[in-house]
Amino acid sequence: MRRVWVLALLSVVAGGCSQEKGTAGKNDKAAQEQALLARPDDKCPGGTVKGCLDAALEADRKADSARAVELYTRTCDAGVARACVTLGTFQWQGRGGLQADPAKAYLLYMRGCEAGEASGCFSAGICHRTGACAEKNDAKATELLRRACDGGDSRACANLPR
Repeated sequence: MRRVWVLALLSVVAGGCSQEKGTAGKNDKAAQEQALLARPDDKCPGGTVKGCLDAALEADRKADSARAVELYTRTCDAGVARACVTLGTFQWQGRGGLQADPAKAYLLYMRGCEAGEASGCFSAGICHRTGACAEKNDAKATELLRRACDGGDSRACANLPR
């Protein structure tokens, strides 16, 4: 039991004292997302953008892809970057009534990336690496993967050229 408390205390101390590269940016991004989610939207459940995101996640969990797409679209249009990235995946896969369209998926990934979502940068980088949804461009792929890695996406770090 004592060991658990020591480990817990060490993790709190380490986390509280850590000034990792990009920590301030992550805090800014989180605050910005919270502000976006708190925006009023009378067409969303609960009257806020967060209501749309929560309902989209629930619809996705229940495999109601058409409803999820509708709500992710509303949330993405409100500026929530992770909703844009998720919508990009739906577009890529042709789910929820969307036609599979890799080029449109790429645009959604980039929209998320530009708004600070590391997973969007990762997906866009892979698009450039493979040429599957954007022009094959190793330099652009590396740039986007570096950005995603710096943003905390471990998949991107693993995919950076050595």
